[in-house]
Amino acid sequence: MLPRRLLSWTACAALPLCSVLSGCSATEPPIAKALHFLQRTQVQQDAQGLGHRDYAGDWPQYFFPGALPQLSVRDVSPFMPAFIHHALTFVTEANSQALELTAEDITAARDMRQKAVAFIKRFEAPLDAPDAGTYGFWPHDMRTRGGDSLLAQLALDLIGGPLLYGHYVPLNIGFYPTCLGTPTDCDDTAAAYLVLLNDAQVDGGPGTRRPFERFFTDWRDLGQVPRRINPDWLSPASGAYLTWFNCDEGGRSLPNDVDVAVNANVLLTLARYGRPDTPGTDEAVALINRVVQEDLYETRQDEVSPYTQHGYVFHFVVSRAFHEGPVPQLQPAAYILADQVIQEAQMLPGNQVHWDRGAPHLDTALCLLTLMQTGKGADLIEGGIAYLIAEQNPFWGNWDEGTFFVARTDTGRSLNWVSKSFTTAMALEALCRYELMHNTNN
Repeated sequence: MLPRRLLSWTACAALPLCSVLSGCSATEPPIAKALHFLQRTQVQQDAQGLGHRDYAGDWPQYFFPGALPQLSVRDVSPFMPAFIHHALTFVTEANSQALELTAEDITAARDMRQKAVAFIKRFEAPLDAPDAGTYGFWPHDMRTRGGDSLLAQLALDLIGGPLLYGHYVPLNIGFYPTCLGTPTDCDDTAAAYLVLLNDAQVDGGPGTRRPFERFFTDWRDLGQVPRRINPDWLSPASGAYLTWFNCDEGGRSLPNDVDVAVNANVLLTLARYGRPDTPGTDEAVALINRVVQEDLYETRQDEVSPYTQHGYVFHFVVSRAFHEGPVPQLQPAAYILADQVIQEAQMLPGNQVHWDRGAPHLDTALCLLTLMQTGKGADLIEGGIAYLIAEQNPFWGNWDEGTFFVARTDTGRSLNWVSKSFTTAMALEALCRYELMHNTNN
């Protein structure tokens, strides 16, 4: 086991100018450094700068086409902030001694959480909309802008589709094609309602009494809508949860998706609310276990989860649902995924361990969470924690960004979403979980 003080002081031999220029102390523990990075980078008020707009409570996030990060666009979406909010729920007064945080740190975390909740609520469908109560990935479009301009037509030619005709568009692309607007969706709705529950339980927020599970049951894959992707291993009416809430007023038959990682996120939220008997849960559980047991999540990645990268995100969200729901029926899938994480661990000098499918900082944080959420790989966790501490930016307190999720267009191009704040939150959660496990065990 790492010595008790190692987590707090390893890699604190930062540059002496650190405290002068960035506000972090050379002796500041890694958890505090990460927390202060998130505090410094959270958007404090609605802002409009050169080339981007943003909302208070958000953290900087970007998307870019293919392998071209130089073409990044500042995005405004509730999905990654929902995960950052969850990581911050570990930073509470009850945990302050174990995490070696000050009262000011606890107050800062609470303030960040509350701002994030207010931010996420801005993505709820309007009360007079047919999908009221659901959440969208982008802000609701109050457009008076050139969504059908020549630039929009060029973007449409490059993207191709899917044509979803929704009312949600990226805030920072004024020429985004009207027909490519997205509807509210299953993933963001599940993430938002989990935030509302965490807010109620951790910070005394109002929570919700809405029977939101009906949104998911109303949009199950029962053969009533066409699917964009129809692999031979997925039955024509799988019974699992569809991705988009396509409330189209024009009577068009719009495409939809069954994303297995999205289904894991829905299962987590339903279980946390004590609603595991919601129609579709059995089918979603069976589908997740099947694609893992038959190795389809590796060999048919684009069909299994079109919105996750071929990293360790899938491992993380399935083990998270299994552990935190909890959804014990996901044990077969969660254990297989954890075993794969163990097999793919890469040993480094100095008893460090990391994982690398293209984004070693994010990959390592997600793999550590996968192991801790399944109770496996105890002999690797210390090395992974040591790696994260050694790799933390001593000047700012963050870790490098990595792709969290993707959107694959009908023309075959992909858009990748990244955020240093998101990676930092995942590393923060891993460090907090490790400290809390150590503290509990001793």
